[in-house]
Amino acid sequence: MDYKLIAIDMDGTLLNASGEIMPVVREALFSLRQRYQIVLATGRHHTTVLPYYKQLALDTPIICCNGSYLYYPDSEQYRYQSPISEANVQFFLDQCHSLDLIAYVDDRIILKHTHPANYISKLEQWALTQPASIRPKIERVDDLASELLGSTHVWTFVTEGDSKAIDALIALDHLQRAFCYEHSWFNRIGFNNLGNSKGRLLTRYLEEMAIPTSQVMAIGDNDNDVSMIDVAGVGVALSNATPKLKMRANHITLGSNNDSGMMEAFALLTP
Repeated sequence: MDYKLIAIDMDGTLLNASGEIMPVVREALFSLRQRYQIVLATGRHHTTVLPYYKQLALDTPIICCNGSYLYYPDSEQYRYQSPISEANVQFFLDQCHSLDLIAYVDDRIILKHTHPANYISKLEQWALTQPASIRPKIERVDDLASELLGSTHVWTFVTEGDSKAIDALIALDHLQRAFCYEHSWFNRIGFNNLGNSKGRLLTRYLEEMAIPTSQVMAIGDNDNDVSMIDVAGVGVALSNATPKLKMRANHITLGSNNDSGMMEAFALLTP
């Protein structure tokens, strides 16, 4: 098959358990980007993608926040954006008093100064190791409501806290009608606008570039990768992938994101 584009998930796929791109994978991508478009597709905010994007010297757009927008780093532009509405922002503010609430907005990640989620500290420490020009913007604020309602785009909410409180939030009728969501830990869950997915945005980009889906490979590990695996002509699940993704993939690697998984996927590009 004459492939033209490779869509790659980040956490659990491109990145190993230490949050790094293994040198052998990085070198392979330096070569592959000469022949294929390499598109990163992630649940992350673009500011936490850019350090890796620069490592790989990519020039393609990034599918961010599980398909909430397509980001073009060179021009700093958003396309095909589908943010959370102001009414649904207010809904979250009203419902999440007992939960830690993190928001991915515009070009930054914000959270209440007095209620930092556990994983944010690690993310902040990592951000401080990055060059100032591409350092992720993570801000602890005093008035989260004002910051949210004053933002142009609210892409994602992440809640963390008591699992029973999270289950009660998910059970609300309005949430089911307005949001799609994904667990990233037993007590942490991310919410996006209903209908947003990596596959939706990948399809839009392929149409724009006139690339047939048959000439696309997608590589992932989690349930939020199912939509792009379904779109791609060939979908690859790493060995550490969820059972659901493995069922939908055309190929399952023997290796994981911590060893040979990505290189096995790349080997499928050539007969």
